[in-house]
Amino acid sequence: MLLTGPLARAQTLPQKQHMVGIRGGYALNGVGFSPDRNQQMVPSFMNASLLYTFYHDLWGTMPYFGLQTGFTYTQQGYKTPELKRVYEVLRIPLTSQFHIDFWKMRLLINLGCFGSYRMSAVDYTAENPQGQQVTFDCNHLYADYGIQGGLGLSLVLRPFEFQIEANYLYSLSLIENPALYSNEIYTYGYPSQLLFSLGIFIHL
Repeated sequence: MLLTGPLARAQTLPQKQHMVGIRGGYALNGVGFSPDRNQQMVPSFMNASLLYTFYHDLWGTMPYFGLQTGFTYTQQGYKTPELKRVYEVLRIPLTSQFHIDFWKMRLLINLGCFGSYRMSAVDYTAENPQGQQVTFDCNHLYADYGIQGGLGLSLVLRPFEFQIEANYLYSLSLIENPALYSNEIYTYGYPSQLLFSLGIFIHL
């Protein structure tokens, strides 16, 4: 019994799984400024991802681990009493997706990092409600990186899998030059995003 017990458990472990899929959703985007600029969050529906997920066990005993990466088109932004600024962003996530399987469901726990590239930005003001393209220069930082975490639930109907998730992303890079508005009082701004998403994946 001592010998057959571990073998029986090992046989019940799921095989390695590869999935590709798409995901989209609704986000609340903001920037935490210091000193405060009376900023508010900006909602966005422009969030779309093409993702690859690889589930695997650890040491043949713990079938809870996974890795997810891909490409995401999303937005960053903030709103102050003077303007609303919205950035178009291309992001590459690298996420450890832990999963607990039961029945035809999975509980998902995400923890990871990301790298992004801010492609452009548009300012919306009372004088120009249609928006005006921001001229990027040395004061506007293209590169972005940070950490992310979240929870989700998945419905597995092979070969398809449907996922609903909530993730929080926090940038560790500044959104603009701290001396952009004053050479005496620096303004530090770190973007964040609360993302609610739906995804559909296919098992390979």
